[in-house]
Amino acid sequence: MKSAALLLALVLPAPAIDLARYIDVLSTRSVHTSGMDFNELTRGDADFSQSSLFALLGKVGDSELTWVPALNYDYSTLDLNAYPFGANPAAPRFDRGLHRISMPNFLIYSPSGSRWFHGAYIAPGLYSELDDVNSRDFFLSAAIGTGYQVSDCLTVGFGVYAADITNDPFVVPAPVFFWTPNEEWLVAYYGPRFVARRDIGDNHQLGFEAAWNGGSWSVDAFRDDARLDVSSVRTGLYYKYRVAGQVWLELGAGYTFANEVKIHSPGGRDLFPAAYGEADSAPYVSFGISVNRW
Repeated sequence: MKSAALLLALVLPAPAIDLARYIDVLSTRSVHTSGMDFNELTRGDADFSQSSLFALLGKVGDSELTWVPALNYDYSTLDLNAYPFGANPAAPRFDRGLHRISMPNFLIYSPSGSRWFHGAYIAPGLYSELDDVNSRDFFLSAAIGTGYQVSDCLTVGFGVYAADITNDPFVVPAPVFFWTPNEEWLVAYYGPRFVARRDIGDNHQLGFEAAWNGGSWSVDAFRDDARLDVSSVRTGLYYKYRVAGQVWLELGAGYTFANEVKIHSPGGRDLFPAAYGEADSAPYVSFGISVNRW
């Protein structure tokens, strides 16, 4: 659920679909959320920033069976400060850099002459502070799904996504749809991300998005091999401007909600339930640059 991988795999080979309308071959984006205040029992807040780089590395295979490797790197910072009940800190402060390096691989099967298409995905990755790397710093995600092009303007799909298979596995369903009622509008859900976007001429786009935000990392700052989970949903507007050719500049702003910070022991116990947990809604800003095609 934390990756667009399955959904990308589903749309890559679909007949009559322009990939550049949905997925950029190269993109970098930074999102900063500030002032996430924890609940009334604590005095503290959290600031969270995440910068991402995604690149498709190529395409191997024929028109029916295709392998697409990719590279994804996220650099995040979490400034965490919580003081329960106004007393001495029950949990340490946290202000560290967090890294996620993964190599998504997409295998796509699109039978000739059929509106059905199928995809599989596997992504080994390293999610860590990179201070003392061990087996718990390595994560593995996978997905499988199928899709159907209902018409020239509507494609739907469904699959199953399995995250963190090597440590604490969980499986979730992954629906997807792309609807283009005309040349100007795109309405889609993928990744998990909902987008409603309108093209304004050839060089401008204005859109609304609702998307998951956050990540999981193995960290040693709280306890050896503890797991840090940051989760929120961002909702807001974004504007994209064509700088030159296939290069676009993006600016966005809005609010996050369902914010939560959790630290778990290797056995799954919540280490600081009185200090960290749910946090209030907070504003975010985003900046990005993307390339539609190589």
